[in-house]
Amino acid sequence: MAEGWAEHPGTRHHGAHGAAAARLLDVPESDFLDFSQNINPLGAPPAALEAARRALDEDAGRYPDLSYHDLRGALAAYVGVDPGSVVPTNGGAEALFLAARAAGKRGTALIPEPTFSEYAPAAEAAGLSPLRRVARNAEDGFRLDPEALADLDGVSVVFLCNPNNPTGGALGRREVLEISDRVREAGAVLVVDEAFVDFVPEVSVADMVDDHLFVARSFTKFFAIPGLRLGCLILPDAPRAQALQPSWPVNAVAAAAGTAAARDTGFARRSIREVTRLREDLAAALAALPGLTVFPGAANFLLVRGPEGLTENLAQRGVLVRGCAPFAGLGPAFFRVAVRAEHQNGALVDAVRGAL
Repeated sequence: MAEGWAEHPGTRHHGAHGAAAARLLDVPESDFLDFSQNINPLGAPPAALEAARRALDEDAGRYPDLSYHDLRGALAAYVGVDPGSVVPTNGGAEALFLAARAAGKRGTALIPEPTFSEYAPAAEAAGLSPLRRVARNAEDGFRLDPEALADLDGVSVVFLCNPNNPTGGALGRREVLEISDRVREAGAVLVVDEAFVDFVPEVSVADMVDDHLFVARSFTKFFAIPGLRLGCLILPDAPRAQALQPSWPVNAVAAAAGTAAARDTGFARRSIREVTRLREDLAAALAALPGLTVFPGAANFLLVRGPEGLTENLAQRGVLVRGCAPFAGLGPAFFRVAVRAEHQNGALVDAVRGAL
């Protein structure tokens, strides 16, 4: 925890560790400026919050629509796919676990590291054996090395995070489809985790799903509703995945908020424009500090390399960042910072400057 991350059961590790840091340092959680959780700095769409409040008042006393007709229609229109291919889930994490099971495969799940920590537990829960390969390195700016996918013998499922978390880079749509072709030729299933693709929607491959290409989406980061838990799995045979879910996986409040948020196209355009500006400004400010290397990012966070111990020093100063020590291929010198509002980003830069 002192290194800026919290480990969870099943080898999972995440940011958003303000409560644990507060207990460790014996200070109120509200005292921290938290850059460990990467949520849209614009906050949730007002229409989504209003819909959530209304649903809490009016719908808490009855079950959600079992078919999620309105939610599926809104998410499908937002993503640009047929509603029949959309399976609403309890956050993007459930979509990943569901994808691994819906693939219907046995054998090995390839995980190109460093990447999101939920893939190995998702694979294991589906009866697959995780195979971790370091496929991104600092010398190449953490671009995915295609050679990591050259040998797919015995591989049944491949997880691909795009944009990748925590390194931040994004593959182009054509590159992802080329990987999909390679995985299909091997008889495996490619699960593309597009949790942050809302910030760079042109690279999405959600409209190309087939029996060998599934797409998992998360709507908690972009719509700034992580506490409500909302995502979806996109695949050609939605009933196959739905049969693996419990009934009513999404509560009425999350469904109402997600439906309203997905219909607010103006919010999406503003978010992409503003986050791009804030990210570029923050990257430039951090890169100007001595001893730091800032890696290019396409989402609402940046990967940074600095002196070891910096994350702990920042926590002592009331600023939380996402330490990357547990990620294969990274280490204690790396940390991830969220892109937040302009004045908060300025406070982060000042804190880092003082900690160096």
